[in-house]
Amino acid sequence: MKKLLALTSVVLASSAAFADGSVNFNNKDLTPAPLVTDASGANLVGTNYKAQLYFGAANATESSLTAVASAAKSFRVATTTLPGTWSGGTATIAGFSAGDKVTLQVRVWDSTFGADFATASAAVGAQYGKSALFTYTIPAPTDPPAALLMTGLTAFQLKLNTPNVPEPSTLALGALGLGALLLRRRN
Repeated sequence: MKKLLALTSVVLASSAAFADGSVNFNNKDLTPAPLVTDASGANLVGTNYKAQLYFGAANATESSLTAVASAAKSFRVATTTLPGTWSGGTATIAGFSAGDKVTLQVRVWDSTFGADFATASAAVGAQYGKSALFTYTIPAPTDPPAALLMTGLTAFQLKLNTPNVPEPSTLALGALGLGALLLRRRN
């Protein structure tokens, strides 16, 4: 009886492990490939740039998305024949199974400014960006490999986080104008 209970718990645990969904976290296999460009518009290269997949329930808002558990993926070296793409792989979407619709988003950042998207995107001088939110249906394990592709992903461009330059206040501009009028009146 103890052996039967142990075997049953192993089977249930392993079936729960396979209940999560999968996605091919790659942009190079889509046709056409939705490339990521840097702030100047050139296809992004450099292993310092990272791509991370975020997910949530169908119709989730951007602020409610969660990063997949696997590590962020690096973009390719400068000499690549596939600029604008990252070295991806299969990512697990925890808590969702075959047939479920989920909301996905890809976030990219320069890791020399921070180990994660939130840190790097807040750093002055960093390049960072996000794809538009898109819907993905988790395929069944028996579906062909093409079903794992992120077909809703579109190309996007990074932006450069520039320092905030405060605008002159209304009072300062008014004082400057008044000073100019006074100087003009004296002449």
